[in-house]
Amino acid sequence: MINYNGNILSAQDIDLSYNNRAFYYGDALFETLKYKKNNIQFLEDHYFRLMASMRMLRMEIPQNFSLDFFKSEILKTLKANNLISARIRLQVFRKNGGYYLPLTNEINYLIEVKPLNIIDKTDYKLDVFKDFTVYSGILSNLKTTNRIFNVVASIFSDENGLDDCILLNEKKQVVETSKTNIFLVKG
Repeated sequence: MINYNGNILSAQDIDLSYNNRAFYYGDALFETLKYKKNNIQFLEDHYFRLMASMRMLRMEIPQNFSLDFFKSEILKTLKANNLISARIRLQVFRKNGGYYLPLTNEINYLIEVKPLNIIDKTDYKLDVFKDFTVYSGILSNLKTTNRIFNVVASIFSDENGLDDCILLNEKKQVVETSKTNIFLVKG
């Protein structure tokens, strides 16, 4: 079951048009969250990044889009899917219409949850992806639905028998991996 604009629907019942702006132009943002032990991890951080990104893309943010609203919508979706641990994808996209210039800045949102797969490997193979670098400009920090860089890097990992690969920016600084964030733990 998927949450589409607050309505819990089966995937088959969601009416997404072929000319959806997310498909046509990548005019969409997303956040991937983890739900584990009755906790949506880093919810506030994800929420504020999404709100800042929506403002940068000049998307109209509905009045009810509060942190509490998102939390309740996510929990409603988890309950409808009977999940106690999950990978959550929250996506917002501008409503249909227009070419590069949209007819409206109003948005739709979609929340999808899937069972969380815990990787329990002692041998996790990584390498550095050197074919391309991530541009370090402000727009590159937005989690848009155009993640072609991550797609190509994931294919590279698969072709080379790796579990994942590290992505660098043009300054040769570590950015993330093709699949996840990197955290530095001191101590």
